[in-house]
Amino acid sequence: MELNEIDDDIEAFLVESYENLNQIERDIIELEKASGSGEALLRVYRSLHTLKGNCGFLPFPNLESLAHAGENLLSCLRDRTIAITPDIISILLQTVDSIRQILSQIQATKQDSDCDYSALIVALTQLSETKQTPKASQSPLPAVNTQIPQKDTAASESVESLNHELTEISTTTSESAYIRVNVNLLDQMMNLVGELVLARNQVIGFSTKFKDNSFAATCQHLSLLTAELQEGVMKTRLQPISSIWQKFPRVTRDLAIASGKEIEVEMEGEDTELDKSIIETIKDPLTHLVRNCIDHGIELPAERVACGKPSLGRLFLRAFHESGKVNIEIGDDGRGLNLERLKGRAQQIGLVNAVQAATMSESEAMNLIFLSGFSTAEQVTYLSGRGVGMDIVKSNIEKINGTVEIHSQQGQGTTFKIKIPLTLAIIPALIVSSGGNYYAIPQASLQELVRLEALNNIEMLYDVPVYRLRGNLVPLVYLDQVLHQDRISNLETFSLVIVQVDNYRFGLVVDTIEDIQDIVVKPLGRQLKTLSLFAGATVLGDGKVALIIDVVGLANQTGIIAKQKQLLSENAANSQEQAGDRQIILLFEGPQGARMGIPLAIAFRLEEILVSAVEKVGNQDVFQSYGQILPLIDLCKVFGDRNHFNDEALATVAETLQIIIVSPYSELSVGLVVDRILDIVEETVTIKGIPSRPGVLFCAVIQGQITEILDIETVIQIANPHLLQLATHG
Repeated sequence: MELNEIDDDIEAFLVESYENLNQIERDIIELEKASGSGEALLRVYRSLHTLKGNCGFLPFPNLESLAHAGENLLSCLRDRTIAITPDIISILLQTVDSIRQILSQIQATKQDSDCDYSALIVALTQLSETKQTPKASQSPLPAVNTQIPQKDTAASESVESLNHELTEISTTTSESAYIRVNVNLLDQMMNLVGELVLARNQVIGFSTKFKDNSFAATCQHLSLLTAELQEGVMKTRLQPISSIWQKFPRVTRDLAIASGKEIEVEMEGEDTELDKSIIETIKDPLTHLVRNCIDHGIELPAERVACGKPSLGRLFLRAFHESGKVNIEIGDDGRGLNLERLKGRAQQIGLVNAVQAATMSESEAMNLIFLSGFSTAEQVTYLSGRGVGMDIVKSNIEKINGTVEIHSQQGQGTTFKIKIPLTLAIIPALIVSSGGNYYAIPQASLQELVRLEALNNIEMLYDVPVYRLRGNLVPLVYLDQVLHQDRISNLETFSLVIVQVDNYRFGLVVDTIEDIQDIVVKPLGRQLKTLSLFAGATVLGDGKVALIIDVVGLANQTGIIAKQKQLLSENAANSQEQAGDRQIILLFEGPQGARMGIPLAIAFRLEEILVSAVEKVGNQDVFQSYGQILPLIDLCKVFGDRNHFNDEALATVAETLQIIIVSPYSELSVGLVVDRILDIVEETVTIKGIPSRPGVLFCAVIQGQITEILDIETVIQIANPHLLQLATHG
């Protein structure tokens, strides 16, 4: 047999064995819950039988012997000659761990393990022999000789066929719909798609310089094809989060037994998918959060009963897609966070002083657990007490542009809510310039953009440059100063990018704002990896390189979070002074040049899309945005003006539409097509006139001009009553 044939066989064997082993482990945990579910017993028995047979073919005699001993015990359990006990479950899980250890050695050396598993085999054999009756000692299945001396295709197929017959495994036609693909090949395809996106951006950049409709149409077609190819390749890299979660029932069982607790695991949304690279990054943080809930959250049974709770603690995991991101929730119904104890412990180990502890908000007190070196454990155990873990959880989540929040109620439990992007390979970003160089800011960190006139509106408070944004003081960071660049003196206006880190926001002063576009994230070289300011680099459409700003790293390096805390009391005072009927209104130009507005609270985000991106589903105009299909409502059609989507507009492929994404209900988001976004203002809104037409709530004077405040529900009702019915009645 050729060496490469042996390697291919071993690789196929390892892939199949790992898949079987993961299923075996899950089924063994189910056996303990279901008191011997017949279907789970059969699955475990079949998987071990297949594993044993494959070992004889390769051969791996040590692994075969261990699998055979486990199969014999499962045979007795299947025949009901012995009962399932916690000890049997434990030794079966130990067998799974040992098999996994042998597979790891085979993967590394292509050889069978040289470790001694005789004690485990003897224990399995004793459980099989000493507790079964003489009648049951006869196996109901005939022995199958799987020792095949050489690779023979016909013999191999015969044995495989016999295994299927004996164990009643049915092959369905759906199996032919899937193939295994090497991850390295998918990574290579992703890189090529990334290069194609860069080339697409360059071609579209060229098309703006020429007034050729045929060339523009070709560029638009290229853009659509590239987007579809990008989406398809991204889907090939997606994995269900169950690939991580499948080990948590085992982890929970082991830790519950070790700590003397009773815990059940509930999972929801196991089929939620995200990119493989992110799966690998969040595996350890999620595991640590599960361990934290078990160790610090869920109480001992006696303590739970004394509090009026059931003795069985509850650990839950949820995952779902929302707004183009993956949301993960991990929580428990335990004791919750004791904020006074957290603050006292932080003072005790010197992380905060008494003044800081006394002025902390609830959110800040909860976030103490993310400080490096913080732990509430009084002594070091195998589970906790070392002061490492939660800070690493937070930093690892932030490295992939994610966020983590804590929601806790004392005596009721704690929930960790994580939001992460679907992928890191291609992301939307805002391109800005500073000191003659280009930089990219991930759109996930953006809040809004503000235009400044020669920095005249900048104030100083506590030696911190601040900008009054609708009455709130926002600390500023000058990007050119952080990067030690020369400021361009001939600029008459500057741009302020408002970004958010955790629960704080700050303004980044840049020279100009260029565009929002999809960028391909490229890793930094070895010389630049130590720079915390940058998360990578990208190539723009004109071939220039732009560094991607790490907003969290920028905040940490400049100390802006500490400065923001100084301004909290000042903002609170301003809020009290300005309390009343003041509202934040998003102003825009509507049909016939009318000045219109809506409360900013229901405006989710602003977008600009090509007219050609508008699609038709039935009679409803829609467009795709961050993984969602959103209905479009053209205000011109609602108020009886021209149609943005007429044939003439659609033929002009370069034309764009300005969209306001509004969410009047949590179950409904729509895009309002407007002529032009004007401003965001905070004013006391006073009714100055009756509704001028259907869809208008009332008229008000804002910035000295008559403004129609829209009634969003009525606008949707006029455009498509069915949308509102779905949102309000489900």
